[in-house]
Amino acid sequence: MKRRYWVRVYEDPEEPGVWLAEVPAVPGVHSDGDTREEAIGNVLEALEGMLDALKRQGLPIPEPDGEWVEVEVNAA
Repeated sequence: MKRRYWVRVYEDPEEPGVWLAEVPAVPGVHSDGDTREEAIGNVLEALEGMLDALKRQGLPIPEPDGEWVEVEVNAA
């Protein structure tokens, strides 16, 4: 069964040039990379590994949570 998870990807504010990625719906699943694409690929591997481990242990697989939307506001 395929599931769709949201991945947050952003450049590390404390270490420019390092990209971070995390899956908020699955605690502990996060990674980094030298590029945005590398961080996404690495976090995908981490997510697949975590979901496989949970399945093998007979633990519940976290459901994707919520919906993320992009909004635009005027800066004061």
